[in-house]
Amino acid sequence: MSFEDIKLLLTGKFGEDVIAGEETGGLQPALLIDPGRIVEVCLELRNNPATYFDFLSCLTAVDYGVEDGRFGVVYQLASIPYQLQLTLKISKANNRNEDGLPSFPSIVGVYSTADWHEREAFDLVGIFFEGHPDLRRILLPDDWEGYPLRKGYKAAEYYKGIKIGYPAQIADEEVEYRTVTTQTLKYNQALEKYNQKIADASVEDMVLNMGPQHPSTHGVLRLELITDGEIVKEVIPHMGYLHRCFEKHAESLTYQQTIPFTDRMDYLASMNNCHAFVMGVERMMGIDQDIPKRVEYIRVLVCEMNRIASHLIAIGQYGIDIGAFTPFLWCFRDREHIMGMLEWASGSRMLYNYIWVGGLFYDLPVGFEERCLEFVNYFKPKMVELNQLLTDNQIFISRTANVGVLPLDVAINYGCSGPMLRGSGLKWDLRRIDNYSVYPEIDFDIPVGKGEMGKVGDCWDRYKVRVDEIAQSLKMIEQCLDRLQNELKRTIDFDPRAKMPRKITPKPQDYYVRCEGAKGELGFYFIADGKSEIPFRVKARAPSFCNLSVLPELSKGVMIADLIAIVGSIDFVLGEVDR
Repeated sequence: MSFEDIKLLLTGKFGEDVIAGEETGGLQPALLIDPGRIVEVCLELRNNPATYFDFLSCLTAVDYGVEDGRFGVVYQLASIPYQLQLTLKISKANNRNEDGLPSFPSIVGVYSTADWHEREAFDLVGIFFEGHPDLRRILLPDDWEGYPLRKGYKAAEYYKGIKIGYPAQIADEEVEYRTVTTQTLKYNQALEKYNQKIADASVEDMVLNMGPQHPSTHGVLRLELITDGEIVKEVIPHMGYLHRCFEKHAESLTYQQTIPFTDRMDYLASMNNCHAFVMGVERMMGIDQDIPKRVEYIRVLVCEMNRIASHLIAIGQYGIDIGAFTPFLWCFRDREHIMGMLEWASGSRMLYNYIWVGGLFYDLPVGFEERCLEFVNYFKPKMVELNQLLTDNQIFISRTANVGVLPLDVAINYGCSGPMLRGSGLKWDLRRIDNYSVYPEIDFDIPVGKGEMGKVGDCWDRYKVRVDEIAQSLKMIEQCLDRLQNELKRTIDFDPRAKMPRKITPKPQDYYVRCEGAKGELGFYFIADGKSEIPFRVKARAPSFCNLSVLPELSKGVMIADLIAIVGSIDFVLGEVDR
């Protein structure tokens, strides 16, 4: 269904005034929807068999910095059956609730993943979503003053006696917008409701804290458990302990300067982060078709090596969660080979800054391809041993099979992607769906959960998908090496920076780019004003953030020991969750 067909469908259903306007000048057209109709529009687009936009990829709050429609929300929808994308926007001047906050309807009733997205939009931009079930801050402390992603934001000099030192300066006319704080009536009501729930639970049940410093939380994540004995009645995740303000940095740095900060999101698969960000900028600049094939194959090579390294961490740490220590040591031993080679190529062990807009920081070192092939030949039998030790281990199977079953419809509604989604039985891999870079020229399969040891979508299936994806990444690496050693051989005059633009200033446009990161759909939403090398807005769609949001749904009624298995099977990185 085309963009025009979708317009006709909506106007035929809701009338001409449902569409307030449209943007068709950029790479991705967008429909401006009447804010009061956004819920029914999303519901129609999700349920109509002709469209079936069943997946909410991203929800972005924007402060446009002008009085006429100053605040807005952008929705990136995707249709899995039709492999389509659609951008919807809502904005309205002076649309505020009684607390003085800009107010729009919540779409949590349509897409469950909107719950955390809307909480983040409230937390960082100060947009109130009417009808949201639990609109509390999600990344910043409950008593934080102001909304950091507003254009007129100025941080307090101190927070709890700690000097912040953020040097933002604002014009006098912006004072109104920085004086609005979190201490609003409805926000306090949400906090009181949450506090009352915990107080009530403490009477009959037990409230336990798992984390934020606990090995089974895989980072600084706090899980508040309401339990009845050993049975988990509810899990309430608390995050933000590792919030490093990626989006705030991005609005004060050039596109090229922002690349190192993408490394720090999923720091276990940094190459994939850079690749997604750079790919989006190149498309906005219109130079994506000019990138040399050798550069593209090197990008895929290092990304797949990094994917294997990330999956080895997931598998090794998962073994420890279940009680198997040896696989952890084996996985880290083999990961060291990859880390050493990526350091050889980029000069850095984990945070690479290797993939640049228009090219690469360096070509591969002389002898890299040969060493990489040696690693592939060494590593293949090691994976056979790992499968014998862990994958087929009956104790491991009994702890993971039929545990934490994630039905496919629930996975889609919560915005799960990557091995989480494929573990529930769906062949959805953006390397195949979007055919970006040179992936269309590479042969590989898409592993999915099959319920071999239990039910489709259980913890064992999610684990097994990652194991099988390592084999597919090895297959891709071999093909990349073959091309790089033959028809794409290095030459003396080859310059990996030859296509880098001197100045990166995309034309005015909005653009959402997505790629298949190690954890799932990694996306960046850009707003370029056409005047500056600094983006007006960059929103990072983190797969770990969305995948983790389904944890409360997966954990209802399970044993505490099974909760450990469920958390480990998600494979999230808090640097990506918190950003």
